[in-house]
Amino acid sequence: MEELDTEIEVGELLDVIEYDYPTFHLSMDCFWCNVVSGSLVLKEHEAARWLSKEELDSVEWLPADVTLIDKIGSCL
Repeated sequence: MEELDTEIEVGELLDVIEYDYPTFHLSMDCFWCNVVSGSLVLKEHEAARWLSKEELDSVEWLPADVTLIDKIGSCL
């Protein structure tokens, strides 16, 4: 709700990503989620879009996201 003005239902834990960037360490818990209500208003982000499984490789993902995207693609 805070960043997207959208109510979501948090589901099963997908993965915990640990990644060392040059200036900080990222620890990111990632969950499967469903949109309950709202229309994804971008409050903190510059861009967003829905991607099909076939489109996942069309985005230049940040290094920490790459293993997660591979896992999502294999689950869909």
